[in-house]
Amino acid sequence: MLNGNKKRWMSSGIAALLSIAMLAGCGGNSGTNEGASGTTPGSDKPGAEVELYENGLPKNEEVTLKVGLFVGGYGRDFFDNAAESFKAKYPNVKLDITASADMKTILSTRISAGNDKDMFDLFNTEPSGGIVGLAEAGKLEPMDDIWEYPLPDAPDKKVKDLMMPGMYESTPLIQGKRYEFTTASSFGGLFFNKKLFEEHGWNQNPNTWDEFKTLLADIKADGIAPITFPGIHPSYHNWAFGVAKNFELADINGHVDEFIENYRTYGLPQYTNPENIEAWTRFYELGKEGYFAEGLPALNHTQSQMQVIQGQAAMVSTGTHVENEMKEATPEDFEWGYMAVPFRENTDQTLWIRSGTTNFNYIWAAKPDLNKKWAKELIAWMVTLENQQFAAENAGALPMRKDLAEDPERAAKLTSSAQAVLKYIADNKAQTYKASRSISISDPNLAQAEKLMNENIVKFAMGLQDPKPILEQAEELLKKAVEAEKK
Repeated sequence: MLNGNKKRWMSSGIAALLSIAMLAGCGGNSGTNEGASGTTPGSDKPGAEVELYENGLPKNEEVTLKVGLFVGGYGRDFFDNAAESFKAKYPNVKLDITASADMKTILSTRISAGNDKDMFDLFNTEPSGGIVGLAEAGKLEPMDDIWEYPLPDAPDKKVKDLMMPGMYESTPLIQGKRYEFTTASSFGGLFFNKKLFEEHGWNQNPNTWDEFKTLLADIKADGIAPITFPGIHPSYHNWAFGVAKNFELADINGHVDEFIENYRTYGLPQYTNPENIEAWTRFYELGKEGYFAEGLPALNHTQSQMQVIQGQAAMVSTGTHVENEMKEATPEDFEWGYMAVPFRENTDQTLWIRSGTTNFNYIWAAKPDLNKKWAKELIAWMVTLENQQFAAENAGALPMRKDLAEDPERAAKLTSSAQAVLKYIADNKAQTYKASRSISISDPNLAQAEKLMNENIVKFAMGLQDPKPILEQAEELLKKAVEAEKK
């Protein structure tokens, strides 16, 4: 549990920088040497003498893993590359991959069907409605053991040893267990055209809220919209202005431990606590000043990001995946810059940044034991240095291996957006954090509260709706939901 500025789960500085990105999985059970023989772990034929890999799994027993692959801003090349080398290493393991940008819907459909045989062994995004309820119902396989695995390319080290500090601690706990393992992630904030900032002499690193507002005024005075985000997908505001800013305010107010615990467990008040009201009020005040792009309500995520590339807007609220997502539309000499939105009043206070994972790996609990073991080995394979490097260079993912991040030669090959984020976090000693819930609420009043907020985010950004009445309505709906869950 955090304790003000002293006991933080996430380390600051260069280590925390990386709290972003590819939190990769880990693998390798404590098995025998390759070529040894023994009892098949998880086999349908107990006692059978078979050759074992170094991870203790059988060489001569074929397994097919059904993989549900969400294809988003990172594309799928990073996964396909790792899958090919995995199959070359373990030729008895076949991968049946279903890839889609609409994987959430596919997952929800298969889960609702209730056919465990047809369900994916492994999938890399949350289904609609999240995973808390699934974990509570015993539908997901716990992942705690992966942190104790030896790494495939560093068998003398456990996963915990070489992952970036804080990632284990910030992995969501559900009934005391961890059910996800992240192999790719993205830091959130405001991304911009570095050359445009240099041409105008705009401040690329405002340290305080007042300095940030001065920057926005300077940009607007030069005839450019300071900030954009996709109004069609208003939750994108969260990358720069979301829950991380509430944590920052709670830290400043001296009770971040209690605030995070309340957030995780839906402790009331949620929408009307002082930090949330303050965060939305600041957002609304920026809207009244005209600091968000006028056409924002009609924009999707790629259109809003294109506004920055074309110089129509100075900054876009998104994650480090932006560089890979927009690579086809970006000029060759374009360089991404990055900043967080500082809510702090001075540099003695800690700046908080959203660490938003984009590839959560989950394993379906009702699958055969051998399938689940191989699924964990595949997750482990994703965190080898070579696979991390490929994902960093080709998909814009940030490395989760400390030894990669600390290697100047490897780090120099990262995308401009990734390098900008890492430098920013190091320069500002920022703290990254992944917000998550540890309980689920199924009562429809919660969904209504969330819908109410989503319908008004753009109105807040345009300065058309004071957030306080909406927050109060959402809080009343949440209260009903919490009370209903207690019955």
